Amino acid sequence: MAGHWLTNRLANPVLRRLLRTPPGRGLGRSLAVVRYTGRRTGEPHELVCQYVRDGDHVWILVGQSERKTWWHNLRSPAPVELWLAGRHVPATAVAVVGREDPEGCGSGLAVYAARMPGAGRLAVSDAVMVRADVSGS
Repeated sequence: MAGHWLTNRLANPVLRRLLRTPPGRGLGRSLAVVRYTGRRTGEPHELVCQYVRDGDHVWILVGQSERKTWWHNLRSPAPVELWLAGRHVPATAVAVVGREDPEGCGSGLAVYAARMPGAGRLAVSDAVMVRADVSGS
């Protein structure tokens, strides 16, 4: 639990700033800042996550999805803001849950695992992917 606290309170604030800048472009090839709005609170939230881009789709694997809650804000398609390789990219994101949509989740997981091989060990039924559809970028 202490490791999560350190990541959330110390590393992520630094990464959120860095990933928006030209020097952060190298890290931004695999790490993104995601800004979304809470469904109930209407408050903006930001997080740093690993991603894979496939054309106009950005795929994010929600690690330990049973312990995370942020992706529940994206159960229905919602506008998000992404920073990818230092560039601000508006998108529409939706959570794709493996046990509810095995085909959609499986295709996202396959794209993700092709670039992040460790993800290939995860069963589709246990996976939650967030698909962000970008346009004009």
